[in-house]
Amino acid sequence: MNYPKLLAILFLLGTFSCFSQEPKRSEGLDSIINVISKSTKGINYLIGDTGINSELNEVGTSFFKNKYIILSNKKRRHAEVTVNPITNEPNNNLYCVDIKEDGSLSFPLLFSQALDSEKNEGSISFSADQRTIYFTQENPNNNQIYTLHKADLNEKDPKKWVNITNLNAVPAEYSVETPSLSADGKKIYVASNIPGGFGGFDIYEAPVLADGSIGKLVNLGPNVNTSTDEKYPFMSADGKYLYFSSKGHTNMGGYDVFRSSVLKKDYLPALNLGTDLNSRRDDVAFIMTSPTKGYISTDKHQSGNFDIFKFEIKKQDNLSQTYTVVEEKSSIALPNVDVVLTNEFGEIVSKTKSDDKGKIRVDLEPLTQYTVTLNKDGYETKTTNLTSSDTNKNITLNQKKAIVTEDAIVIENIYFDFDKATIKQESTLSLNKILDVLNNNPEMSIAINAHTDNKGSADYNQKLSERRAKSSYQYLINKGISASRLSYKGYGESQLLNKCDKCSAEQDQANRRVEFKIINKNITTQL
Repeated sequence: MNYPKLLAILFLLGTFSCFSQEPKRSEGLDSIINVISKSTKGINYLIGDTGINSELNEVGTSFFKNKYIILSNKKRRHAEVTVNPITNEPNNNLYCVDIKEDGSLSFPLLFSQALDSEKNEGSISFSADQRTIYFTQENPNNNQIYTLHKADLNEKDPKKWVNITNLNAVPAEYSVETPSLSADGKKIYVASNIPGGFGGFDIYEAPVLADGSIGKLVNLGPNVNTSTDEKYPFMSADGKYLYFSSKGHTNMGGYDVFRSSVLKKDYLPALNLGTDLNSRRDDVAFIMTSPTKGYISTDKHQSGNFDIFKFEIKKQDNLSQTYTVVEEKSSIALPNVDVVLTNEFGEIVSKTKSDDKGKIRVDLEPLTQYTVTLNKDGYETKTTNLTSSDTNKNITLNQKKAIVTEDAIVIENIYFDFDKATIKQESTLSLNKILDVLNNNPEMSIAINAHTDNKGSADYNQKLSERRAKSSYQYLINKGISASRLSYKGYGESQLLNKCDKCSAEQDQANRRVEFKIINKNITTQL
């Protein structure tokens, strides 16, 4: 769809309580509302009247040449309304309405006499160039069935819409409803009750072919469709999100509006858009006119007659969440963990490191499932999901075991407080790996060798390395290892791995190390 002018419309929304006089809620509904509220925390919808609603029916459909096309069964100026002989109620006809700067609607005029039938008209959608219309009409012989048609725009023809063609999209005994095209016009989405679905009306997609006809309908699957009805699909302009109305999923009653993220070959589980937008009544025909504004139609009186409302999405300025990365068994916080956050489309959202208390802070949008990947030397890589509704704020990492070679026990680096020989808490976990090897190999003896970088004087570095070697030695003794199996020595800056005048932080860190050399070869167990 092409909305160049609509994208610039500025709404001046006043608050409007369209969901007043709700029936008393059950405990089950309270639980559902609590789940929905958690997943939509930080996002609110401001609902406003459009100034066009009557005691009869108004339902939004699509946009054409900067006008909003609606369905209504109220008699309008310069238009005759036919009456359904079965229900004795006026039929729905298509009208175009002007859009005011504040998003309100006015001046309903009959959209097209060429497309007007003596039965109910249904929803419509337009090709990307707005030269082709896809519309549904009630079957003259069965008011429970709608058929899908297309027509071409010929502005020189008095009727404007010509070459009206029934697309025969489904077998004659089934219905096809609420068509909607993707923004690029390459796909059409419809609701149908054809066999082979999940129950009731399901949402299907089909390619739009070069001649304007459509290809084979493909069911969107169980993350979108349920055993009840799904209708009113709407694809976001960027093709990332499918919005639709459903009586299933996590639902408060009637049709609620849901969103499913669109991957290359799948749709993610649908999420309810929240209690500000949805009610216990039917909420349908959700359509976005910009990333934050749009329209929705609601059966606010539960009478089958809908009203059209405008909405504006408001998000909290600060939607960040704080997590703590900890070692799984001890729950000791882990600093300097590399953290990569990606969204559901695999796009990198942020890269960061945990701070000295193991904390990471990430911005998480509501209704979005993120994947976080954590890496730290000496630990197994961890990939897990995050959402804005998470209640568990700890992310655990599993330690890798020490590697025992012919002449050394290899672990990650041991960290000390700056300019001190005090072992940081995270490094006690590393020293416990040495402890495990020694306990499993009671005949093994090791030498603990500490090294520094070349910052500062050689004499200072020598003394600092000796103190740090002794700290590691003393830790193992305190844990029950006999002193006869241990020796320690400081080497200062005499055995640099990186000999550089202006070393990088990474080179300095590699030079600052503690090595655990095996003195004898009586190893009974390899870890």
